[in-house]
Amino acid sequence: MDGTNFHSFYERHAKAVHRFALYLTGNPDEADEIAAETFLRAWTAPGPVQEATARAYLIAIARNLARDNGRRRRRETQLDFDWPAGGASPHQMLEFGITLTALRGLPAELAEPLVMSAVEGWSYEEIAAALGTPLSTVKIRIHRARLRLAKELNRERNPR
Repeated sequence: MDGTNFHSFYERHAKAVHRFALYLTGNPDEADEIAAETFLRAWTAPGPVQEATARAYLIAIARNLARDNGRRRRRETQLDFDWPAGGASPHQMLEFGITLTALRGLPAELAEPLVMSAVEGWSYEEIAAALGTPLSTVKIRIHRARLRLAKELNRERNPR
């Protein structure tokens, strides 16, 4: 891949890779590093990256890098997301924080496909290809993640 092609390749996929890394790590600096390393690995791959499967390929690299980083050290930073222009109400900020905390409490095998589906808008087929799992497994994991997330959110909103 030459410089011009790589630049357009990067422009098409960089935001999604960075956003996914940010959801996995909860740390903007670590997400920057993972995104950069992901594209470096794609750039130095022994063969050409197929455009049809590029997004799944990049997400798989980012996921593996985040897991490797997570094995080396526990995530201790709080999630730090920018709010859309105009900000958010205190209630929205509280709900957002509760939701992110609950999401981060899910096991990776449930949280990753849920984020890919709900946040990134990926189809189940795309998620299955990116994670290297059967389509039925992706559907089950997303269903289980939604149930666990709803249960945790209900518990947070209605403490006894």
